[in-house]
Amino acid sequence: MNAVLGARIRSLRETKGFTQEQVAEKMSCTRQKYARIEKGLVDISYASITAIAKILGIKTEEITSAVNNTDQEQPMFRENGTPTKEDKFEFINEMIDTFYAHRKLYKSVRQADADE
Repeated sequence: MNAVLGARIRSLRETKGFTQEQVAEKMSCTRQKYARIEKGLVDISYASITAIAKILGIKTEEITSAVNNTDQEQPMFRENGTPTKEDKFEFINEMIDTFYAHRKLYKSVRQADADE
């Protein structure tokens, strides 16, 4: 789950033309700590995701969503039961992992709101 979010953050960061150093500096952390976030080696909090989104100038949902609009145009099934060159079932598994990441983030935000 952290790996999926980290890969998404890295992709978005590279698309926006930021370096790890630039994002880490704006987050007030080391480049090494930020690199561990992108590699999925540490748990990432909703606050960190929000901070990264703000730095990149994007919505938080763009990070937590592993689905690109271009991918939605491709069929997500096997026609007539025949295997395809690129198996889309792994993509579906990644979508499920992202769903659970969304659910975990939602529950953590709801818990934080309840604690306040």
